[in-house]
Amino acid sequence: MSREVLMSYKNHKRKFLFLFLVILAFIVRWLMSLSPEFTEKYYSRGLDPVIMQPLSRLTGIFPLSAAELFIIILTIYMVVRIVFLIIRAVKSRKWSVFVPFLANVVMIASLWFFIQTVVWNINYERLPFAAVANMEVRDSSVEELESLCRLLIKDTNSLRDQVEKDHNGIMKTDGGFDSIAQRAEEGYTELARQYPFLGGNYGRPKPVLLSRLMSHTNIIGIYTCLTGEANIDVDIPDLDQPSTALHEMAHQRGFAREDEANFISYIACMAHPDADFKYSGSVLALQHSMNALYAADPERYFALVKSYSPGYLTDLMNEQAYWKQFQGVTKKVVDKMNDTYLKLNGEADGVKSYGRMVDLLLALYRNRLE
Repeated sequence: MSREVLMSYKNHKRKFLFLFLVILAFIVRWLMSLSPEFTEKYYSRGLDPVIMQPLSRLTGIFPLSAAELFIIILTIYMVVRIVFLIIRAVKSRKWSVFVPFLANVVMIASLWFFIQTVVWNINYERLPFAAVANMEVRDSSVEELESLCRLLIKDTNSLRDQVEKDHNGIMKTDGGFDSIAQRAEEGYTELARQYPFLGGNYGRPKPVLLSRLMSHTNIIGIYTCLTGEANIDVDIPDLDQPSTALHEMAHQRGFAREDEANFISYIACMAHPDADFKYSGSVLALQHSMNALYAADPERYFALVKSYSPGYLTDLMNEQAYWKQFQGVTKKVVDKMNDTYLKLNGEADGVKSYGRMVDLLLALYRNRLE
């Protein structure tokens, strides 16, 4: 380490001390994990909604995503700043010019990590949704899984006949995403009658400006806890937009785990009065269940695929054609990052944990399957 770099470090070492906030965040998270019941009562149903509801309503005043705009501005600033520092370092031959910049990055990143943990990540330590909803989740046979898939196929085929279609016969929503955003809350209003803890007054889901770019990452929705916003990729097929919106709105309500947010999205869609939401939710549940059946028994899977209605098959092929455009290096990198993030937040199976939604579906419909 050169003398200039060392002197610059000494002048900014207080900023590097913010790294201790990362350690403190892990300690706080660990303490809250010791008692999920305490976390559920005093954090997830106590502190979290007190903070997130007014924050979400405040940022909801703006039609665009405040989080996305901040990220765009920050990215531009970081690129310009780094280029400027490289030019300065080359001209002066002093790499110490990077130390103040790195010190600020460490300080801000550490502070961000701590705040994210305090206002959001602790929700990973709450009681499972099955426990708070009094649902019995247990191991199920392949026969039960097959019966669930049959039931969902019947629902999906029936709902497909009730939705609007475009000139190509592909499912569409009247009014586009604006209509979805305006109507999304109705699903949770109805669902809160059965599960009051899923109620609340939050901001509407928002469209992502750079949705096409977002599709390259294979991420279709992002909840930003620092703004309380549910951000949706509006470039994806209409088929997926209602269930994606309600998925991110489940995160607004403090349910952090992806499998639980998927299940909550499904039951919120089915509680919604409009057919396009019901159909989108039914497709979400069907795809997860059929994926599980394929892994367990491919022969049963292919036998059931034959019972898909022509309308649903049209939507399914359109969905597959859409995502085929984005198979590449970017998707693989982001998948790896997402997998790492999920594992760091206690979802031991990483991306594979999305399949656990099926256990909740089986628990929900067990009486109908028996």
